[in-house]
Amino acid sequence: MSAQPPLADAYETTGNPLFPVLRALGWGDLVNLGYYTPLTWPRLLTGLAPFQRALAERSIGLLNLADGDRVLDVACGTGYTTRCIRDRGATVTGVDLYPPHIATAVQRHGHRPGVCFLTADATDLGPAVTSRPSTRPSFGDATYNKIHCLEAAFHFGPQGRRSFLEQAYRILAPGGRLVLVDFAWSTNQPGDIAAADPGRLVRTAWAFEEFEPVGRYIRHAIDIGFAPCRVHDWTHAVTRPFMALGTLIARLALSATGRRLLCSRWPGLQDLTSAQWLTFAATAVAHRPVQRASRYIALTLDKSPSATTGRNAEI
Repeated sequence: MSAQPPLADAYETTGNPLFPVLRALGWGDLVNLGYYTPLTWPRLLTGLAPFQRALAERSIGLLNLADGDRVLDVACGTGYTTRCIRDRGATVTGVDLYPPHIATAVQRHGHRPGVCFLTADATDLGPAVTSRPSTRPSFGDATYNKIHCLEAAFHFGPQGRRSFLEQAYRILAPGGRLVLVDFAWSTNQPGDIAAADPGRLVRTAWAFEEFEPVGRYIRHAIDIGFAPCRVHDWTHAVTRPFMALGTLIARLALSATGRRLLCSRWPGLQDLTSAQWLTFAATAVAHRPVQRASRYIALTLDKSPSATTGRNAEI
């Protein structure tokens, strides 16, 4: 099996052939795919950002936040979701593996009371370097009563996702909740992605090896100690419309007339070379079989109010 590409490459315009186009269409504060409904499709004329914010709001809404909640925002990126959580009255720590994201988050939102950012590995929540040396968040047992992870766990790998669930259960207080929004494989054979992505264009672009099967996600969560989870299937509102949009742009990109049409609406696309357009089109089309074989889900995982602070005694 090929080595997993560096995660940072998935978030740099030089490493991801999709990003020059996506950034021109409005990606910036957020890098999620967005949440689309028929009534909101006309907003595409303004770019992708409104749909990305809609997905973030929907994901955060599943936390059922209350004033005074202690929240860990995993893979917080440049801090947009962390700020939104704070705006709802919670005390929040945003963590991300990529130091430039944390630096930007600190610059934009680090001055807010009740907000802290730090660089940390969500699959190994041990000692970390904080943005405020005088304010050191703890990853001890029962530290937080809400944890949020939006569209990041597919990067962790199978063992990393299992480890993250274990870590989340440990640091959640009894009665706490984890909201995990992620791509998932539709069958119990995640290795089948090799047939769906034979050229590795999708896996290389997004720096991952496979998606977690839905059933395995649920089984691991229950084995660790979480109550039977609720699965919200958002495939119809996230990956399907995003794929349809990507396919349309890819088709237009193959002709000079189509590229002129796109550039007239989004001038930032004028900087793309013919080679970049062709690479984008090939990568976008390669996503189609992967999308058809996968799902986009939001899991709400609750820790029993009577649970012990550590892991399930059976683990």
